[in-house]
Amino acid sequence: MKVFCGRANPTTGSVEWLEEDEHYDYHQEIARSSYADMLHDKDRNMKYYQGIRAAVSRVKDKGQKALVLDIGTGTGLLSMMAVTAGADFCYAIEVFKPMADAAVKIVEKNGFSDKIKIINKHSTEVTIGPGGDMPCRANILITELFDTELIGEGALPSYEHAHRHLVQENCEAVPHRATVYAQLVESRRMWSWNKLFPVRVQTSLGEQVIVPPLELERCPGAPSVYDIQLNQVSPTDFTVLSDVLPMFSVDFSKQVSSSTASHSRQFEPLASGQAQVVLSWWDIEMDPEGKIKCTMAPFWAHSDPEELQIFKANHLEDKINIIEKRPELLTPADLEGKKVSLLLGEPFFTTSLLPWHNLYFWYVRTAVDRHLAPGAVVMPQAASLHMMVVEFRDLWRIRSPCGDCEGFNVHIMDDMIKHALDFRESKEAEPHPLWEYPCRSLSEPQQILTFDFRQPVPPQAICAEGAIELRRPGRSHGAVLWMEYHLTPDSMVSTGLLKPAEDKGYCCWNPHCKQAVYFFNTTLDPRVPPGGPQTVTYTVEFHPHTGDVTMDFTLSAVTGAHASPSGRP
Repeated sequence: MKVFCGRANPTTGSVEWLEEDEHYDYHQEIARSSYADMLHDKDRNMKYYQGIRAAVSRVKDKGQKALVLDIGTGTGLLSMMAVTAGADFCYAIEVFKPMADAAVKIVEKNGFSDKIKIINKHSTEVTIGPGGDMPCRANILITELFDTELIGEGALPSYEHAHRHLVQENCEAVPHRATVYAQLVESRRMWSWNKLFPVRVQTSLGEQVIVPPLELERCPGAPSVYDIQLNQVSPTDFTVLSDVLPMFSVDFSKQVSSSTASHSRQFEPLASGQAQVVLSWWDIEMDPEGKIKCTMAPFWAHSDPEELQIFKANHLEDKINIIEKRPELLTPADLEGKKVSLLLGEPFFTTSLLPWHNLYFWYVRTAVDRHLAPGAVVMPQAASLHMMVVEFRDLWRIRSPCGDCEGFNVHIMDDMIKHALDFRESKEAEPHPLWEYPCRSLSEPQQILTFDFRQPVPPQAICAEGAIELRRPGRSHGAVLWMEYHLTPDSMVSTGLLKPAEDKGYCCWNPHCKQAVYFFNTTLDPRVPPGGPQTVTYTVEFHPHTGDVTMDFTLSAVTGAHASPSGRP
């Protein structure tokens, strides 16, 4: 059965009705879930396993049966660890039905169906007693409910309910404790992500300074954390102003509260400077003694403003006129009967996800074409799409099959994700901020498509076919694609690679833009040894009617051995 779905097209700016399979959102949710990413976290798995063994041993030493409650079981991995460690029975809760179904099959595949019960419910709906989901309360609580902010994934309400209704008083908990840390720093780079700095420009009258209005200076920004990989922030990008202090801890073996709580600490200054940014991370201790610790610490620590405000602050309100209209609705009267001699824009739009979505600028330029004077200057005058084949250090894991995890067979989950990816996602690029995910270039960057903004969007497709020979040895995990904007013939701005790769291939990416990554599925299985020198052939096509960029890649040996399409198994 097919259904019609309305979607906003970020490139053309229009709302389109597309015919989709009725289960498209089901496949999409699985494909984009990154469930397998956690299974590749060796340190996390090892620490959980150690903590679970210790918890089961402590219960057994008391002469009690080890009854485990696993909330958010996912693949059932932690429950299988518990049974292997000697637990008598596990009740594993998973609210997402596709994952719960996969967990049932994984548990059966590994021979634990008689010791593990998968419960497809939210933990707050689980019943206790005769005829219920659990006959009695558990005495070991295992969870993996944490996110970037530690307790932002609904962890505390789940713990609160579990202690009241599902587990015994003074139960064992894995993890046992979590602590959130904070440190004050001064950083112009990170501060610029939240504040506008004065912009200095050279003009015929000398240097001019465009200053942000006072209202924006006072604006504190959104009341939410900025989620980044702190490990990829260089210590040279900030000045430490305080020691790292623990802000608060949560003991998961006791009753916890999901009510709002306030924790304050006083930071003693270590150096002079502006306290601009608070860096924060957390760690979890798997045992009461704190001997088994899993930390998220970075390596070096083992109101919307109006547009008129900017112009007003710079005394330009009498020279700049804001026309609050969509470009296609612009009339000669809006321009006071004048023709435009300079069309200027920054190809950056909040609706854009992939680099080429910012080609919306081209569609806007086309919409106002009749208002342009003959010979009008368009800036940027063109854009180009570039590509490079890379080997990722870690990012490949989100699309890689896990196979066996800590000795447990999770192939069923791999097959489920692969099926969902094959439904559509494996044939599409996805956005990632690559400055947070180190990689090595295996090929030279190559320009593959050009878009001439001096002309309207053409009616026919723009296509490119070619081949890239890999220059460095390594595993070809995928292709990175990005846009470069040509302001003038000799002035260019890159949204991707900022400088040529180092001798070993390490890349420096624009930290203010996301790049597109197209994973080569045939190289993502770590059990398959990397081949010899390869050539990547590609077909990339821009479709003006939809604004979509479609692509296909094929990896083949330089000697001409049998080619393997990367977008298919």
